[in-house]
Amino acid sequence: MAGRPYRPSREDAAMELRALRSELEQNFKPVFEKHGREGIELAALRQELEDEGLMDHISQSRMEELLQRADRDADRRITYPEFERMMTRDLTKSERSRFQSVIRAAVLDIVPQRYRDDFLANYNCCPPPLFIIFISIAEIVVFVIYALELKEMGEPVTATHGVAMYSPLVYKPSRRYEVWRFLTYMLMHQGYMHILFNMLFQLAFGLPLEIVHKAWRVALVYLLGVIAGSLAHSISDHHVGLVGASGGVYAILGAHVAAIITNWREMNYRCMDEDELQDNTCRGIGRIMLSAPVRLAIILILVVPDTSLAVYRRIVEPENQKVGVTAHIGGFLAGLLLGVPILLNIRRHDWETILGWVTLAIYLAFVALCCIFNGVYGGYPPTDWSGWE
Repeated sequence: MAGRPYRPSREDAAMELRALRSELEQNFKPVFEKHGREGIELAALRQELEDEGLMDHISQSRMEELLQRADRDADRRITYPEFERMMTRDLTKSERSRFQSVIRAAVLDIVPQRYRDDFLANYNCCPPPLFIIFISIAEIVVFVIYALELKEMGEPVTATHGVAMYSPLVYKPSRRYEVWRFLTYMLMHQGYMHILFNMLFQLAFGLPLEIVHKAWRVALVYLLGVIAGSLAHSISDHHVGLVGASGGVYAILGAHVAAIITNWREMNYRCMDEDELQDNTCRGIGRIMLSAPVRLAIILILVVPDTSLAVYRRIVEPENQKVGVTAHIGGFLAGLLLGVPILLNIRRHDWETILGWVTLAIYLAFVALCCIFNGVYGGYPPTDWSGWE
């Protein structure tokens, strides 16, 4: 007797549908919720599906048909209920398995509208800002170790004096061949006020920057700013040593200015908005205090005292204790130049991409020229080979 083809019962079909909806709710609903009630932009979803290779599984015309049918209210956006209806009713079973494997990656790649409009929406502590905390602890530990050592030598550290210029971490013009000094000078500080100001600036401006832009971006800008600071110092103060994290600190400040330039509109989102101030006064005031013009004004106001203190030390310190100030300028310019291509840009425009490549080229050209200058200029102190002979 010929067998009949198997057809699932209504109960089986209903159970299968419930399982599918449960799977969709678990895997996709949280993603859609990030985009708010308005849903995901249809154009963005279409582009991401193409980028994820959906065209390898279904035709372009079929994809367009599915997206148009999903957008039932024709608002050019896909909400979760519309998405669920498409997955459960519009797709065939064979299409569903292929479509589902691609669409989650596509949806995850789409930045929610509120993150692109509102800069403050991008503040989150996941992952936590560990780099600034780590580098600050390292600088404090090194300072304490050398302060204790200097105290035993009868040269106690004061508010503005006291630095172990004999340390292999200090940048010295006579020992430029020890290339690590172009970076490790950031761990050394001259007096309590020097490290206090640097730590305050570093934590106050570095932590908010890292919360938005994350550790790897901030670490890259910071360390490259430190190097730019020592290179700038090496071509301007040929006979003067260099200590302090000011190159990195000022790179953070310069990076803030770069972020303000590229995210000016997003930082001013709903700033001075009457509805926002009436609905939540504290939040409205917070938006004003964190707006682009206020951020820029705070940076400019706070930079002046620290730079003035550095200039004062440069003028009044004894010759063997002098340290340079051009590291501040080099670090700031490095942060400004590198912040454009490296830091997170909430809504990147074509001109910002071009600007990023230009500023990166300027930074690399500066580094190359400084290295060449260090190699060919004959006005540095005689090379000190002690300890290597």
